[in-house]
Amino acid sequence: MADITYLNNVKYYFNWGKLMRDKSKNVILYLVKKLGGQIEGRKKLMKLMFLIEHFDLESKRIVRKKHTLGNRFFIYYYGVFSFDVMNSYDELFREKIIMDTYPLTIEQKVETRLEGELKRVIDGIVKEFGKYSGYNLEVETLGMLGIEPSGKDQYFGKAIDEIRR
Repeated sequence: MADITYLNNVKYYFNWGKLMRDKSKNVILYLVKKLGGQIEGRKKLMKLMFLIEHFDLESKRIVRKKHTLGNRFFIYYYGVFSFDVMNSYDELFREKIIMDTYPLTIEQKVETRLEGELKRVIDGIVKEFGKYSGYNLEVETLGMLGIEPSGKDQYFGKAIDEIRR
């Protein structure tokens, strides 16, 4: 009996992870479409996905958890990073929906479906930060977390939720 429960739990978490990846994939596609079908690179994409997940448009601050994409972020070589977002990006690349060129481009025929609030947030993030370069977004997001770019090494590997208490 315990084996069946375990298998059901594994199936549940696998399906939940896939559901969250599919949602993140839709957000990536909508974001790139909103930016004219192309984006300056993975660094910019990653920082914008971080802002979608953690930036509060009203208070103009980083918050622990704002939205329900479920992407976990931490400090990495070029600032905030998420393996969850990277996995979603890699799936889009393998499916030939996103082209890993510079700038990154997407297949324009792709449809995206988003909830009203999430769509509003992404539109706000694009309006507020869409013109920033990947480097400027790196510096800006680190600054919002109270981290100087030259001092990010001391936070390497730390989850954003550990930094924003």
